[in-house]
Amino acid sequence: MARLHSLRIIAFGAALLASLLSARAAAAQAPPTAPSTAPPRYLLAMERELRALELDPLCSAESAAHGRCEARVGAASAELALQLVYSDETDTIYVYVPALLVALPDAPSTPALLRRLAELNWELLLGKLEWNAASGEVRLSTVLNTDSNFDRRAFRSVVRNLARLAERLGPELRRISAPAPSAPAVRVPPAPPAAR
Repeated sequence: MARLHSLRIIAFGAALLASLLSARAAAAQAPPTAPSTAPPRYLLAMERELRALELDPLCSAESAAHGRCEARVGAASAELALQLVYSDETDTIYVYVPALLVALPDAPSTPALLRRLAELNWELLLGKLEWNAASGEVRLSTVLNTDSNFDRRAFRSVVRNLARLAERLGPELRRISAPAPSAPAVRVPPAPPAAR
């Protein structure tokens, strides 16, 4: 009886091992599943709305949850880059105009420029001005939340207004950060000869 019980346990073990090995072999022969090629949830809607604004965007999916679009805005003489970074994880679209200008930390005009950036940030209803002390880059940005849905009217409004704001503020900020013109050399006339 004990021997019969031992044989049953061995047979059960052998059958279990055989089924595990055949399952592993079948999995190894199955074609690998391709990673998801679906773009992030609202990337196509972003591209469609940018086209509706006649901006001719270049959009790409960086992963199933992240995407990016680029477009040029403004007049040809003062064309600005517009970047849009979408995250399905944070449910946000970070919209920004990079390199509105460059203000190096040790430039003499930087303190006045930073004071003006702070004043403008206090006044702005849409967007904020950011300064990177390492590179000197000044950018204008805002964040659009997409947690409940993609609001195309809000998206268009943010894009339009951020572009207009960049076009309006850029010249003023560049004037402040421009080096002061050097004073013309003053020619000092020679002193008259001393009276004898």
